[in-house]
Amino acid sequence: MLADALRALDGLRLTDEDGQAQVLELLPPATEQQLRTLEAGLSAPLPEEIREALRVTTGLANGPLESFGLLDLEGFGLEEAFPNAYSIAHDGYGNYWILDLLPAPGPWGPVFYACHDPPVIACQSPSIEAFVAEMIALWQPGRRSAIDRMHEDDVHRIWRDHPGLLAPGDAARAGDPVLTAFAATLPSTAWIADLRAGRPGQGFAWGRFGPRTEIRRAGHERLWAVIPPAPKPGWLRRLFGRPS
Repeated sequence: MLADALRALDGLRLTDEDGQAQVLELLPPATEQQLRTLEAGLSAPLPEEIREALRVTTGLANGPLESFGLLDLEGFGLEEAFPNAYSIAHDGYGNYWILDLLPAPGPWGPVFYACHDPPVIACQSPSIEAFVAEMIALWQPGRRSAIDRMHEDDVHRIWRDHPGLLAPGDAARAGDPVLTAFAATLPSTAWIADLRAGRPGQGFAWGRFGPRTEIRRAGHERLWAVIPPAPKPGWLRRLFGRPS
């Protein structure tokens, strides 16, 4: 349970990347007013696992990441990709770990990594509890944390190679009604990312075609498309206009 995983962090002694000893400290639990305010802003009931975790703590006072908390950190943006994003951590450089909250009741997961340099969205962990374990592993010897691998390697691989993307024509022939319906709404220049399985390390470059890249989402499905901007007319056409 997430609540138990968080309790185990309080007072945990770790060694940071500079070799300095650190003792983790939990923030105070959420107040009843904070819980009511949180629930009022959600489109689905607050999962009992999250409620119990918030009664233990609202986050870490210190730790391997710049910030980790169970009350939305806000400030994320990119509403066209995540209209109901819920930020739980950031690295201090403008990159966030977020939840994609859906209107249907259910567990809060997976955790996505939203990076701006390079501009990539990727699946980080299947649950908040798994994310916490990987966060703590940043300051533990013995294995490389999946968060470090994502931060340093995976996003650059996704940006460079664009793995797993589908052209609309290929998506239409995939035999998946949801995917087929989404592909039918897209131009032939689009590329589709299917993250419904939520496999860690899978993702897409939301800024693949520069700052004017269009992002579309298939409703509440974890299906996204990135579309290049329409080409601008040449300077002669702009100067003289379309011939009559």
